Amino acid sequence: MIRRFKASTMQEAMQQAKDTYGDDAVVLHTRKVRDDSLAGTDQDELIEITVAAEKDIQEGSPAAAKPFYSPADARRREPRKASPKTDTVFKGTASQLQILDVQKELKQIRASLNNLRDDVRRSHMNLLPDTYHFLEKEKGVEADLASELVQNVFLKLDGADIKNDDMIKKTLQAEILRSLKVNKSLDIEMGKPKVVCLVGPTGMGKTTSIIKLATHPEFYGRNRVGLITIDTYRVAAAAQLKTFAALAQIPLEIAYEPSDFAQALRKMRNEEVILIDTAGRSPANAEHLDDLKEFFKVLTPDEIHLVLSVSTRPDNLLDAAENFSSLPINRMIISKIDETRRLGNILNLGNKIDLPISFLTNGQKVPDDIELADKSQIANLIID
Repeated sequence: MIRRFKASTMQEAMQQAKDTYGDDAVVLHTRKVRDDSLAGTDQDELIEITVAAEKDIQEGSPAAAKPFYSPADARRREPRKASPKTDTVFKGTASQLQILDVQKELKQIRASLNNLRDDVRRSHMNLLPDTYHFLEKEKGVEADLASELVQNVFLKLDGADIKNDDMIKKTLQAEILRSLKVNKSLDIEMGKPKVVCLVGPTGMGKTTSIIKLATHPEFYGRNRVGLITIDTYRVAAAAQLKTFAALAQIPLEIAYEPSDFAQALRKMRNEEVILIDTAGRSPANAEHLDDLKEFFKVLTPDEIHLVLSVSTRPDNLLDAAENFSSLPINRMIISKIDETRRLGNILNLGNKIDLPISFLTNGQKVPDDIELADKSQIANLIID
C-alpha cells in the first residue's frame, strides 16, 4: 500500500511515515506542494513524500516502484542523446511513428527517474546532513549508496536518538554490517589439493598477497603449500616468487602454456594447497583474459579471488570487475587498506559486485599484513 504524507519539514513527514510503516518505510518520491489554507503566508509550502512498505516492494506490488537502484543500473539507464530524427518532423509509416513515440516516452521516463533519484538524494541530505557528508565526502561512499544508508539510519532512530551522535553511529554501523558479504572459509578437502588462484589488474598486490597466504600460520602457512605462476609477462614477478619460494622452501613451478600448467598440477598432487599467481594486465586486454580461460580449461580452481585495491578510483574498480567477470570468480580480496582513509570504496564495491570479501591486506610486511575478512572490523574501519 502506497501513502502520501505532508508536513512542513522533511523530518516531520518522515516521522509520519515511520509511525505508519515502522522500519519498513521506503520513500518512493518527494516533492514540495502548496498548502492553500496558508496561501499568502511565508509557510505556504509543504513537503510531500510518497511511501510504501519495503515488503510490498519486495513482493512485487504492481503499484510499487523500486526507489533505489545501483549506480551501475543508473548508468545503464541514462538517456542516450536523441537522434536527429526524433527532434524533427518525421514522415513515415504508422509503425515508424509509433516507435518514435515510444522512444520519446522512454526518454521522458529516464529523465523522470534521474530527477526522482536526485530528489531523494537531496531529501536524505536534509535528514542527517552530517552523516551524509561524512559518508560521501570523508569516506568516499558514492552518493546514491550514502543516501540509502542515511534513509535507513533515520528510519531506525526514535525521538531524541536523531540528535544523538552515538546512536547515529551505532545504527550506521549496523546498516553497514547488514550490507557486507564475507567468506572466511579455509576448508581443505581431504585427499586432493585445494587450488586457489588470484587474478586482477596490474598493481593490485596479487603476488604479495600470494606470498602472505602461503606463509601466514593462521592461513595456508600451516599446510603443505605449492606455488604455480602463470605470470610469464613480468620477469620481476617470477623472480620475486622464485626468491621467496627458495627462502621458504616451498616448491614453485612456472607455467608458460596450458600444457605446462597441467604438468605443474601433477607434480604438486601431494600438496594440500596450490596457490596460483597470474599476470597483472589491463582488464580491457581481452587476449590476456582469453589466455587465462585456456589455463582454466585444464583445471578450474576451487577459489578464484579478484584482487582490488581500495585506494583505486571507484569507476576503475568497477570497470575491472566487469571485465574480469568473464572468469568464474567467487571471492574478492580488498588490498592496500592502509593507503587511504576513504574506505567507503569497500561499500561501493560490495554494492555493485556480488562477491563476498575473503581477505584484507594492509601493508607490505610478509606474512603479517593480511587478515580474514570480518564484517565488524570492516564496519569499524569505515566509520572510524
